[in-house]
Amino acid sequence: MRHLLYSALAIFIIAGCSQKPQSDVDTPEYHFKAGIRAVESGNYNAALTSFQRSVDLDKKFAIGYCGLGLAHAYRGDIKEAKKNVDKGVSKGGKDPDVLALGARVWIVLRDHEKKWFKRSTKLLDKALKRKKNHEASLFYYGVAHLYNYNFDDAQSYFRKVVNKKGDYAGKADAKWDLAQKIVRAMPGTPVGKKVALHEKITRADLAVLFAEELKISELFARMPQQNAGFQTPGQFNASGSSASNPTDSKGHWAETWINEMTQYSVLEVSPDRKFHPDEVITRAEYSMAVQRLLVVATRDAGLETRYFGESPSRFSDVPSSHYAYNAMALCTERGIMQTDLLTGNFNPSGTVSGADALLIIRAIQNSLRMTF
Repeated sequence: MRHLLYSALAIFIIAGCSQKPQSDVDTPEYHFKAGIRAVESGNYNAALTSFQRSVDLDKKFAIGYCGLGLAHAYRGDIKEAKKNVDKGVSKGGKDPDVLALGARVWIVLRDHEKKWFKRSTKLLDKALKRKKNHEASLFYYGVAHLYNYNFDDAQSYFRKVVNKKGDYAGKADAKWDLAQKIVRAMPGTPVGKKVALHEKITRADLAVLFAEELKISELFARMPQQNAGFQTPGQFNASGSSASNPTDSKGHWAETWINEMTQYSVLEVSPDRKFHPDEVITRAEYSMAVQRLLVVATRDAGLETRYFGESPSRFSDVPSSHYAYNAMALCTERGIMQTDLLTGNFNPSGTVSGADALLIIRAIQNSLRMTF
């Protein structure tokens, strides 16, 4: 019995101790860097393995625990994320790198933690007191402001990081560009600010933006009554009529906006009455939506076919016979969407970010001389 007790105690002690490295590169620092690379590539399981090995080798390796918190946060394991970030900060509260990474964890947890902004900036303030102008802390301060919709403040921090020309300069430059786009786009609604941060927008997102930011219902309400013979777009989708709502909008978070947009036939519904709200919008599809809106708004049915058959094509990567060629030509002709300045490509299969979607909406408003 005593032998079994000693064996159990020995196992407990060994489990609580750091493990011995197996090679020269089997170090906490090496595994931590591997974990960060895995996080940046989206391989969160590999990141967990690397971060876990880093703390197995050194139980006091504070930044490794924050790494574990980060990987768990991206995986949606909120409890483990919070537990590990707290452990890392408690062990390395004097290290600005640890504090900055801890702040990043809270930023990732923003959809699950109401006080994420307060928690993240508290750590960043502490890091900047430890090391003035700490680059990582300045960068994540900008990220925190960006996701808290303080776009002007975000720009200020990203500018500082870019000017330092350090390890975070490239990332800061990309975020700075995003913040500038959003400021130019001037989202006027809370939902517009949220969608502005999306890397890729869906059909549901676009329905919301058209309803809330473009205010299509107000636009159509102000239009003079037209003769009963006018239908469009595409003769009201070949007279399929939009009397009923899409079959897949019911119960969707964007149901109200989807039904509103399909009512005006601005956003297309498939022949089987499906909207496919969660599909990502391509540039070609966005141009088609803009064309439908312009046709309905101007009551000019000729806009639907004006540019088909042009020779040569005005785009390097799209023939004039492409199903969306007319819409793409219409959008570029009016300055609503842009081609690549170097190649002349339209990139019809490319996605649309939230910020770019808002900028396109502002261009539509300018094209129609809308003031709301």
